Amino acid sequence: MKKMLRIALFIITILCYGSVFISPAQLWILGFFSLAIPLILFIHIILLVLHIPRFRKSFFYHLAAIVLGFAFIKVTYSISANDDSGVLKILSYNVRVFNNYAHLRNEGFISSKKMIRWAVENDAAVKCFQEYYNHEKSDIFNVREQLTAAGWRYNHSHIVLRDRDKAEFGTAIYSKYPIIRKGEIQSESGEFLNSIFADILVGDDTIRIYNAHLESMSINEDNIINTDKLADSYKETGYRLRGGFISRARQVDALTAHIRQCPHKIIFCGDLNEVPYSYVYFSLRRLMNNAFEKAGNGFGFTYNGKLFFLRIDNQFFGDEVNIHSFTTHRKVDYSDHFPLTAVYSW
Repeated sequence: MKKMLRIALFIITILCYGSVFISPAQLWILGFFSLAIPLILFIHIILLVLHIPRFRKSFFYHLAAIVLGFAFIKVTYSISANDDSGVLKILSYNVRVFNNYAHLRNEGFISSKKMIRWAVENDAAVKCFQEYYNHEKSDIFNVREQLTAAGWRYNHSHIVLRDRDKAEFGTAIYSKYPIIRKGEIQSESGEFLNSIFADILVGDDTIRIYNAHLESMSINEDNIINTDKLADSYKETGYRLRGGFISRARQVDALTAHIRQCPHKIIFCGDLNEVPYSYVYFSLRRLMNNAFEKAGNGFGFTYNGKLFFLRIDNQFFGDEVNIHSFTTHRKVDYSDHFPLTAVYSW
């Protein structure tokens, strides 16, 4: 019986570990296997500890499983020493349309004003916003005007929606440095794939900044953390997760193909809507370095909600770029995502 359980655990472990290398667009079930990676590692660690007094074959089996999964431990927790040097500071922030939603109970737009003020006053030379919102006729939400007046004269945005008042919803990059080229990632049919880029000129160097907001998870947190609701909604939640796995896999495939063709130094920012144990994360990680892994500390959770243990916002950078510091601003809790800043040189 123990041998059968060990074989079953071995098969599940291999499927989970291998899931990050196969696109859910080809085999969607692997998206669910990747979510189980932290649990699988935890089981192997517990069983390893239990087998220490005996040092039987089982001990070395669990040790081997942990060693093989070391990359997943590395993406989970980081210990780094930061320094104060560097050339370029980058902000990445999912601003949730600056809380301009009635259901947020944002009376008097107090949290909106605080968030916009923080976003404008932050000293990062380049700012990447996901779920960006701008309303030129508003004294509060005229974000473009406020950032331009504060020194971020150059910008690139992709607007996915304009409402009746011509307020804009989308993704944006703001820069103190000149933007000499800009664009977006599209499918072969011309569909926008939730990513934009801007080439900025820093001295004599051209740096390409990518800003992505991949397909939303579109799930109700209460349906996951509340066991009674989960029992009633697990099918709907499962279908939504499956659709998200497939959409984000297609988006990241187009994004990584674009990155491979880039002739410049690269810094990537984005809300991936995927945990680090995923095809999306490892597709980017195989091309670039992750800022949290290289210069972060702790678990680096970026989601400010009931599922607080999620790290779905990231910055990556190419091999020609050096990172000096990385910060998750967990005290800046105006949005449902915490902002990230990192300082780079090359």
